[in-house]
Amino acid sequence: MTIEPELCPWLADAVARFRYLYPNVHLSISDQSVTLATSDDQMPALVQDFMFCLYRQKIYSETLPLRTMLIEGVTGFASRSA
Repeated sequence: MTIEPELCPWLADAVARFRYLYPNVHLSISDQSVTLATSDDQMPALVQDFMFCLYRQKIYSETLPLRTMLIEGVTGFASRSA
């Protein structure tokens, strides 16, 4: 499967999470391409789960500063995250 260039910054983290969730699936990466090796009947679900991991990592990374500011504002511990 080909990964959109906009998602490539989060690819390594998504691969690490996916490998943790599916240790028996062989996964290889080259540039903007990811190859999953498993039985054909599992492939659609695995592709869906991998893309979910990738988008989840993107959303996590993009919202982390906002969540940090919110927690610091509510708890008053602004100096703890620095």
